[in-house]
Amino acid sequence: MTSPVPAEWTRMIGSFRAAQVAQDQMKDPAASQQVRDDATIRYSRAVDQVIADLGTLSERQVLGRITLFLSKRER
Repeated sequence: MTSPVPAEWTRMIGSFRAAQVAQDQMKDPAASQQVRDDATIRYSRAVDQVIADLGTLSERQVLGRITLFLSKRER
């Protein structure tokens, strides 16, 4: 049985969380410069993946369906 949640959505949420962790490490004054540099690379890659997944979801009109679903829930 396949999940009703698109794989891109699940991956995007994981990438978003990875970007949050990396962002915290980038801002940590106690972290070494190497750790902050590595975090910057991870952050950039995670954000790139979020954008790519959003693009795919948009092309497949999934974002429109999510927006419609959310607008119906708020009524």
